[in-house]
Amino acid sequence: MCRTLAAMLLAVAALPSSAHAAAQAQQSQDDTPGYTAYGQAWLGAVDTGESWTLDSDAAGESLLGDVGTLPYFGGAGSRLWGDRLRYGFEGGGLVSWKNDSVRFFGSNNAITVQIENELLSFEVFMGALLSLEPIRGFRLYVAAGPALAWARVNNDDARAEVLPTPLNGSSIYIDLSASEQDLSAVLYGRAGMELEFPGGITAGISARYADHEFDFGSAGRLELDEVQWFLTLGSRF
Repeated sequence: MCRTLAAMLLAVAALPSSAHAAAQAQQSQDDTPGYTAYGQAWLGAVDTGESWTLDSDAAGESLLGDVGTLPYFGGAGSRLWGDRLRYGFEGGGLVSWKNDSVRFFGSNNAITVQIENELLSFEVFMGALLSLEPIRGFRLYVAAGPALAWARVNNDDARAEVLPTPLNGSSIYIDLSASEQDLSAVLYGRAGMELEFPGGITAGISARYADHEFDFGSAGRLELDEVQWFLTLGSRF
């Protein structure tokens, strides 16, 4: 009888500590985020081709400029909910800068104008994200949403460009010394794959598309509508 009473008293005495431990466990569970966060740094480039158009009344035709390869640097952060199939959102930014000469061609594919210029662009974006992890440590993802970009062209050549003499014997001049800027708002889409290593470090590749067009007035129009390719390096948090 005494032993039974003592056991009951010990059980009652242990109730507060058990309740406290359960409360702490519940609190710890409540404090655990219900999402998975990723961060990525991007390094990539896009081959623009003849993406710069200059409408020249003096030349009597539109001239096409070969911008060449534009480098891109940037990154994105994302939050995802779910287990193997996850959904969420991402947001990030990109910057591109190039200081080089651009060659403009006429209809006969001969160099008509060549100028030194500086091209600078910034872009911010945010979109919906869907991720699939078919096996642990490897995931595929797609994302899409709005993007806003700003670009500025600064032509370094202060001289008026002289075009080849036309049939009537008069010289043609085009002034490309102006600096112009413009904004572009479009939808973007991207897809990628990623490997996750011990410690949560991630690495992968990503392809992205956004059809930006910038109107630089007298300096022409620049359309960036090629697929951008990136190497990604990041971490899971």
